Amino acid sequence: MNYQSVVSAFTILTVFSCVQVWGHRPIEAEEQPDRYDRALNIDRPDVSQVYYGTLEVERPQVWFRFEGKENQEIYFSVGVPVIDRLKYYRPHIALIGPGLPGPGIEAGELPFQVPSNLEGEIYYSHKEPRFFHEHFTDTESWIHIEVTRRLPRSGTYYLVAFTPNDPKPGDKLWLAMGTKERFKLRDFFVFRRWKREIQTFHETR
Repeated sequence: MNYQSVVSAFTILTVFSCVQVWGHRPIEAEEQPDRYDRALNIDRPDVSQVYYGTLEVERPQVWFRFEGKENQEIYFSVGVPVIDRLKYYRPHIALIGPGLPGPGIEAGELPFQVPSNLEGEIYYSHKEPRFFHEHFTDTESWIHIEVTRRLPRSGTYYLVAFTPNDPKPGDKLWLAMGTKERFKLRDFFVFRRWKREIQTFHETR
């Protein structure tokens, strides 16, 4: 093995170690998934992935869509960057799909259109958020909601993070799903860009 190969191997191993610290793979989209017919399709809801959304007053939502199986356990969370103007911003999450809402879970009228014949359950930002420092990107977030939910039926589900009322310019949040870390070789070549874009989203650069 020549010197260049050793350096390349070392670089890849270094990136692998960063991935283990990081966890969530960013989801990139050509347009904002601001309603159910533009929802981001999640092929593997068990895989750890995150979408960073800068919201607009007219489009204060971020939507995921996935196929779920009865009794399948899913994890999802929502957070916001640690930015002074977002200190009192409280996003909510709605899970929409067959067999919902479940017993003992709050149901409410959603402030947006949902697919016909489906209902949902709402998870509110009631408590103080959990502070989180992400080491790889050196960014900080307030995590407002973390949920592990067993699906009641098989079918198409939607996950939507949204501003509950009076959206303001500059609102932003991230919506994450899944716990299994899965990265592809081609991801190694875009890590620096991801890091730069995530820091820009958090307004640290």
